[in-house]
Amino acid sequence: MKTYLQEKIGNPDLFTGRKQELTDLLHWLNRIPVGLSKSRAILSRRKTGKSALMQRFYNLIFHANGPVIPFYFEIKEADQWLGHFAERFFKTFIFQYLAFKTRNMAHIDEAEWGSLDYALEIATEAELVIAQNYIKRAQTLIQAEEADPLWDLVRDAPRIMARYDDDYIVQMIDEFQYINRFIFRDESCTHCIDTLAGSYLHTAEYKNAPLLVSGSWVGWLMDDLIKMLPGRFKYRYMADLSLDECIEMIYRYALIEEVPISEDTAYLMARLTEGSPFYISSVFRSTYPHKDLTTEQGLLETLEFEILDKEGEIRGTWLEYIDSAFPRINERYAKDIVLYLSKHRDRLTSRQTLKRELNLDMSDDDLRTKLKALLRSDIIEENYFKYQGVQDNIFDKVFRSEYGHDIENFSPQGLRDEYKVLFEGLLKKYNSLSGHYNRYKGAFAEFMIIQHLQDKVGQNRALYQTMFHNLPPDFEFVTYKAVWPYHSLPLHEPEFQIDVFAKTTTDHYSLIGEVKHRQRKFSLTEAEEFVEKAQSLLLLEPVKPYLLFVFSSAGFQPTALDYFRANGLAWSDEARLITRP
Repeated sequence: MKTYLQEKIGNPDLFTGRKQELTDLLHWLNRIPVGLSKSRAILSRRKTGKSALMQRFYNLIFHANGPVIPFYFEIKEADQWLGHFAERFFKTFIFQYLAFKTRNMAHIDEAEWGSLDYALEIATEAELVIAQNYIKRAQTLIQAEEADPLWDLVRDAPRIMARYDDDYIVQMIDEFQYINRFIFRDESCTHCIDTLAGSYLHTAEYKNAPLLVSGSWVGWLMDDLIKMLPGRFKYRYMADLSLDECIEMIYRYALIEEVPISEDTAYLMARLTEGSPFYISSVFRSTYPHKDLTTEQGLLETLEFEILDKEGEIRGTWLEYIDSAFPRINERYAKDIVLYLSKHRDRLTSRQTLKRELNLDMSDDDLRTKLKALLRSDIIEENYFKYQGVQDNIFDKVFRSEYGHDIENFSPQGLRDEYKVLFEGLLKKYNSLSGHYNRYKGAFAEFMIIQHLQDKVGQNRALYQTMFHNLPPDFEFVTYKAVWPYHSLPLHEPEFQIDVFAKTTTDHYSLIGEVKHRQRKFSLTEAEEFVEKAQSLLLLEPVKPYLLFVFSSAGFQPTALDYFRANGLAWSDEARLITRP
């Protein structure tokens, strides 16, 4: 799939997992043309991959070229006059609309520098009459500096243009909570419009151009939606990555970042980072001078650096978050409350207990207001009107390391000891796994074979030829354009996954591989299922010539080998393929 809208994640191959979220969004998308999709809000703390999810969703919609047109807009965390904001909103929308209609992806980026005169030229050449009329009307209001009428015009442009052109549009607005905090009525930016979200009250109800909004400050966003847009949105809380998705992401980062890892440290990192894409990427990109992610001690030291050292990215990011939140709250007693809840994060605490334990000199109403502000800033959590520290192990440690001098008997060494205890428990659990353990061993074997194909086969072709059976007479290993696990797009029928896909741009063989690292031998049934998956891949990626191969560390059943010989599949059980190149 091409990348149409540039994704913040960088290398698009780094996007991992979120299968459940993407599948849910695509089901929602498919219901838009029949008028059954209500506007949605994606909720989760910052750095959990909301923008990456929305941008990947955009690219999937654009690629499908179906009945729904994608529109993505991010509200900037900077003071803006309503007139400039409305103009930027419209330019972003109209150029993305024109890009979809003309199938010219270059127009997407032209919103940053292209003029509305240029957009009018494109619309005229494409004979898009409604778009022409909207551009002309917007130009008139911009020239007259009529900010309020301009915002009313452009806010409803997606759904009205969709109506008259028999289209459907999904409006993705990222960082929606900033709309009430950074848009001003005057050009000098002194009069903030703190109710601007409410202008979407009727717009968000229309089913032909529903909204998909997200925000990094869950509490603030929820407060805005409940107060100003009641009943307009269905909420979706974005969960952490599953363990399987975490491990896949770790192997992808290891390959792309070229940072070695081991089977044990991959599992430990997945558990310790608690399914957070931000934590995983920070560990791989850590500037810790002695970073070594192949050993338990090396992983522990790198994570400690990220949490405790002033140069740690995880620490720096969360302190920015905390420092941004506290001034909005009125700091008096705020840190005491958070520190107390952090220290006792394993239990729920009532307001009365907080007042008594912390000797808070404030009324019940003032305490309720402060706790609500802390909840809005995602620094504490609530359950049945009781409160607790954030259930995020790393966030908690960053907070305590910064304000720990206020906690009795606190020491940084205590945090290190906590991680050592965690390590021991996780390793014991990992070593006790059975079926799951085999799956993770298989994932590591895939990772190692991909490394061999990426880094070594082009330099040692003759050696690698000896590691495989049933290779075609004209086959030789080459330097491949890309080597990767291959996943079918969400909702593709049939859904499938290929363990190894090594693609070449030359007339040499591309490789499609199945990897099994377990105690059971590879069977005939598995061989037939693999060929069926490979045929599905070849419909989407029509490479020629190609070679199917199977690696099985436990060997093969005789019937499977007969099938391989009859159908031209290569096979290997060579242990060197799953050791470090």
